Amino acid sequence: MPNSQDTFRNAGWTIRTVTGPIMGDKDMDEYRRVLSAFVLPEMVFAQNRVELVHEASGTVISFNALDALAGWKHEDLPPLQVRVAEEWRKAREYEIQQQKAVQLTYDWTYTTPYTCTVARRRGQQQQQPALAVAAAPDSIGAHGIPDFVCGADSTAAAAPRKVTIAAKAAAAVLTSSSDSNLAGVGPDAATEVAPASGSGAGVSHGTASAQADGADGGTLWQPTTDQIDRGLLMERDPILFYSEVPLYESDLDDNGVCSLAVKLRVMPRCWLVLLRLWIRVDGSLVRLRETRLFCRHDKPDKRLEVLQEVKHCEGTFAELRARGAPDEGPSYTDGDAASQVFQAVAPIGLKLLQTRKLQL
Repeated sequence: MPNSQDTFRNAGWTIRTVTGPIMGDKDMDEYRRVLSAFVLPEMVFAQNRVELVHEASGTVISFNALDALAGWKHEDLPPLQVRVAEEWRKAREYEIQQQKAVQLTYDWTYTTPYTCTVARRRGQQQQQPALAVAAAPDSIGAHGIPDFVCGADSTAAAAPRKVTIAAKAAAAVLTSSSDSNLAGVGPDAATEVAPASGSGAGVSHGTASAQADGADGGTLWQPTTDQIDRGLLMERDPILFYSEVPLYESDLDDNGVCSLAVKLRVMPRCWLVLLRLWIRVDGSLVRLRETRLFCRHDKPDKRLEVLQEVKHCEGTFAELRARGAPDEGPSYTDGDAASQVFQAVAPIGLKLLQTRKLQL
């Protein structure tokens, strides 16, 4: 099945989305080798990609599955012990000891701290991409470094240099291998993108953030107190371009669901991107990691910048139920529904909230 590509240009930005089929077994084996991963999500959309190119500065902001999976390996959260697995282990503890069985220690929820991939393109010279640009040969992206914002409880150290090495290896592998307005980015997304009440200065921030570095060695993303203009997003400006691009999905071995996807909408005065990781582990917890990128381009007297808001929410069903949230069931059927639950019980469940900016 050929890839589907859409390109849209507005206010000095070239925006491209690429969507393709689920990755096959052969390429999946290559991904496992490159990432040193025992398993991967059942559905990895290796061809899928979102790119936003600011033509004047040459800055490229992109999203792809392999960079996201590199983040999963980078953060390396401890494995979640679900109730069924714990009962099974206790019932067979003697057999496990006798057979000296090896217990899996990887994060089988595929939780990633990935926020985006950023590149500074000098002049008109196009370089090799970070990881997945080879999946779209006519991509306009440049070499980039994945940006990670790890959770507050993570022990992962900032390691952009290691990520860069992995990116080059993965790019080599890929070279050899082969209109609805939804919540969060649609015009009715005002409540969905509103900040959680009570989530101010007391919110803990990530303790490990691997930030993309520019060609000059300076950090691209800078902390800021600026906020996304939600008032502008509430206005009924026409949507000029909209897209939703999945990156990877898993049913967690019938223990729930994991989904990572990008939503994008472009309006006359701004654009908004939502990268959302949604995880529901049946009988255990729900986890939501959202990155919003916002750029307003209708103020010529102000230097253009991209605002980034990273928000991590998580809670067990028992914790959420104790705070008045619905019990496990229809209220957690997708990422939009889970986001509404966390807003209703905020600041309960809010693990991280931070904003940064990228000046162009």
